[in-house]
Amino acid sequence: MALQRHQADLEPGQLALVGLLVHHRADWAGAAPVSRLVRCSRAGEDAAMRYLGPVLVTLIVLAGAAAAGWVVLTRNPDGLSLRDLGQTAGEAYVFGYPLVLMEETRAVMLARLEAEGAVGPGAGGINTLHHRRDLPGAEDDSVVRPNLDTLYTIAWLDLSMGPAVLRWPDMGDRYWLLQVLDGWTDVAGSPGSRTAGSGPGLAFITGPGWDGPGLPGAVHVRSSTSMAWLIGRIEVAPGEDFAPVHALQDAISLTAAPPSGAVRPGDAGQRPPDTVEALAAYDYFTRLAALMAQNPARAQDAEMTARLAALGVDPQTGALDWRGHGLLARRVMGRGVAVARARLAEADRQPPGPQGWRTLTQGLGEYGTNYALRAGVAHIGLGANLAADAIYPNTTRDSAGRPLTGDHVYTLRFEPGAWPPADAFWSVTLYDAHGFLPHGVDGRHALGDRDGLAADADGGLTLWIAPERPADAPDSNWLPAPAGAPFALTARLYAPREAALSGAWIMPGVERGPASR
Repeated sequence: MALQRHQADLEPGQLALVGLLVHHRADWAGAAPVSRLVRCSRAGEDAAMRYLGPVLVTLIVLAGAAAAGWVVLTRNPDGLSLRDLGQTAGEAYVFGYPLVLMEETRAVMLARLEAEGAVGPGAGGINTLHHRRDLPGAEDDSVVRPNLDTLYTIAWLDLSMGPAVLRWPDMGDRYWLLQVLDGWTDVAGSPGSRTAGSGPGLAFITGPGWDGPGLPGAVHVRSSTSMAWLIGRIEVAPGEDFAPVHALQDAISLTAAPPSGAVRPGDAGQRPPDTVEALAAYDYFTRLAALMAQNPARAQDAEMTARLAALGVDPQTGALDWRGHGLLARRVMGRGVAVARARLAEADRQPPGPQGWRTLTQGLGEYGTNYALRAGVAHIGLGANLAADAIYPNTTRDSAGRPLTGDHVYTLRFEPGAWPPADAFWSVTLYDAHGFLPHGVDGRHALGDRDGLAADADGGLTLWIAPERPADAPDSNWLPAPAGAPFALTARLYAPREAALSGAWIMPGVERGPASR
């Protein structure tokens, strides 16, 4: 009974050893020679001890060796149980995911720009503005869920050598946003229509540790990391000549010190999320350690940063050391990472909100220590901005909870007076199951209030979603879907009104109709 009481406190491998010893003890108790020895004389008992002595010594030695082997196999610097070690590895993966994905996205984007001849090798594309002159298409897969409402101007910043100065022209009546994300994907600053109006202006962008003066007349954007991502968006109307927008892009300027050195080259043919997901646990934490040395965590992350030591991660030196981890400890850390990845992959399959849509308005772009939310948003749509600038209701299911597929005709109807409340504009974009624009459909991937949509007779609005245009659907209101394949919808409300931010207004459910032809 005492043995049974203590079994609950043992590790799985130790339980196996206990089972082995119990098994042998039962063998000894039932053996015929032992029963005779029990009834033997004192001399016989001495003989029995001489017989059993070497066996017991051998078993004790074996048990000690097994226990020592278990200690070696499971050793780790903090002496954590295997369960706690695996959990720590999983939580560390989620904590570091945005930073690792951000750096991989930078590497892939710069590799593609280099392949196009737009930048030179090494750090040639750092601290330089890159203008997207056209809207993304199905072949663009460097960023999940790209929007089709604005032209992008981006820059990957290295602030380790000093500040950067960003200038923009008078944007007129267009919606615009020049958001700066730090390496952890928090919004460091968001100059745009909402915060700066339409006139010309400038921003002074500094990295961690900057204690110098600001720039008079400039918006001071403070990034917590040396690596930062400038994502500029300028509104384009459907079918508009892009020349006026190109002129606005060309009038944006960026002045910054040369980068501190070359950046890690990426694979232009890979999708960043796929590459990060394929990293072995050791390689993942190697990257995280190196990145954290240049892009330190914030003071509020001190508890999580301290726990990284159990994984051999040293954020100060950027080194990863697994020499103090046994073989089983390493495998458990890998298992913890695998579990975290599986759960992260479910981020866009979480239970939907009202009417089947998921709408995040709290914490977007300002995550604090909500590491799960931060990683989930990065996984679903890297580069998200503050909710005050735009919100992104999204769904993969109809109003009855069934997956959206190109096997059916769907309608999305806004009641009279309940069209999406946005001060700028709104749109609905269709993506494939991976969050990219689908191949093999009509060139139209989005619809919005600037598309000349036909209102219903009662003042409502119905959008039709199907592989082929339904006979009773106006062409202007038809959003093509990939035949026979699953898809997702993302709505965008630019400069959303309070009703959308508070939840007083919600997206209507997607209604499934008959099977598509």
